[in-house]
Amino acid sequence: MQAAPNTVLKITYQLRTEPNGPIVDEATNDAPFSFLFGSGNVLPKFEENLNGKVAGNQFNFILSPKDGYGEYEEDGVVQLGKEAFMWEGKIQEDLLVLNNIVPLQDNEGNTLQGRIVDIQEKEVVLDLNHPLAGEELHFSGQVLEVREAHPTEIEHGHVHEGGHHHH
Repeated sequence: MQAAPNTVLKITYQLRTEPNGPIVDEATNDAPFSFLFGSGNVLPKFEENLNGKVAGNQFNFILSPKDGYGEYEEDGVVQLGKEAFMWEGKIQEDLLVLNNIVPLQDNEGNTLQGRIVDIQEKEVVLDLNHPLAGEELHFSGQVLEVREAHPTEIEHGHVHEGGHHHH
């Protein structure tokens, strides 16, 4: 069976940000990555590069920053007053650690994450860019399995591995 919309792919991969650089992320034979093809759960160009693949196929492709996590944006670095990290009247000092990833919410209630890049006396500087923004993404790996998605997986928009149920 070929990778196409409404199929489930199980793959291994290694992700690097330069051709022979260190591995940034990976899915191994012991812990493969499965996703519902066509559901919008992975980067569109990542999926495009796997379209038509069958079990056993190797892959190796590069995504530009535009096709990955976007260009790095300087205006994605923001300063928040330390009071933004207050809980029950106290600033949560244990959250305020350099490079810590903290959950945030914008004015519309959308959740996002910021990485603490500087801690000042009254303010915290956060980088809201994706950690891989501005990077070329070098993927290599193998397709382990392609199967038809179950109707409930298609309905729910994600893979149901290991007896996953909605109640």
